[in-house]
Amino acid sequence: MKQFIRSKAFKALVFVVAALLIGTVIAVATEDSVSPASTVIGTVFKPVQTLAGKVAVKFEKFGAYFASSKNLLSTIDRLENQIAQYEQQLADYDELQHRVKSYEDILELKDENSDFELTYAGVIGTDAVDAFGSVIIDKGENDGVKVNDPVVSGNCLVGVVKKVNQSYSLVETILNPDVNVSAMESKTRETSYVTTTVKDARQGKCILAGLERMTAVSPGGIVETSGIGGIFPKGLIIGVVSQVVESEYD
Repeated sequence: MKQFIRSKAFKALVFVVAALLIGTVIAVATEDSVSPASTVIGTVFKPVQTLAGKVAVKFEKFGAYFASSKNLLSTIDRLENQIAQYEQQLADYDELQHRVKSYEDILELKDENSDFELTYAGVIGTDAVDAFGSVIIDKGENDGVKVNDPVVSGNCLVGVVKKVNQSYSLVETILNPDVNVSAMESKTRETSYVTTTVKDARQGKCILAGLERMTAVSPGGIVETSGIGGIFPKGLIIGVVSQVVESEYD
């Protein structure tokens, strides 16, 4: 019995009974219509109710945060889609601008060579077994392309058509030793021809061969087609002189 009296359970019971008695006395004294039990229960559980209210508010805010995050993610997705569309439009614009510039150069080339028939083509692949940069274009016999037709990019010489299929063609570039082009240096007007070697081709270089020992050609000079030979039109840019050296063979 002594142990029960000393226990926490007994003390709690005494506290509740005392609270009820106090609540009854207060209710009688103030003639309050609220029952003593209700008053005590309200007093005892008020902190719990307050805590529950705060928790409820927190959960409401959490729900708002969750909804806001969802809306934010939706907005991010929409903006990313818009950015992707704008990037595609910009890429299309750059391609169109590039084509317009190419058409302008081609029209200028056409004016200077009225007998030439020009066809716009795109590169669709490369020749994997060729070390000289050969490419495949998306035009062939069906488009009027023939062997030995020159291939240009704007006002620059790319190479010459080597093989023709119905819908595509193989183009050998000026890096191929088999492609020899009559050329001249634009400032000095010295004429020669452009060829290359395997070593130079791997470095993306050609050789303006056959110049005189006392040539006036110097680094920075522009080399272009001379028009001699009838295959390549005159004035197409081939490259820029990087150095002038004496030949090891002649």
